[in-house]
Amino acid sequence: MVQSGTVRNGALSEAAQTGRRARGILDLSGTKLGDRPLLLEEKLRKTRGVIEAEINVFSNRITIEFDPSVISLDKIRASLARSNGT
Repeated sequence: MVQSGTVRNGALSEAAQTGRRARGILDLSGTKLGDRPLLLEEKLRKTRGVIEAEINVFSNRITIEFDPSVISLDKIRASLARSNGT
């Protein structure tokens, strides 16, 4: 059985670290990333270990489903920071 957990604002819960899938919700406030949601979603989906990425432009948050044995939330966050030019 594959378990999933939730990551909010970058803090991994214990449940999010088990199994082959984890879900993270990152706040994009203060970035320019929400201005080009389709491009960002496409880039993240092509990232090895990312299963799904969906931006909610109204809440300015991105929900990312990923395989924690392949990529960490910190690496995803770093990739987003590079995309933002920071």
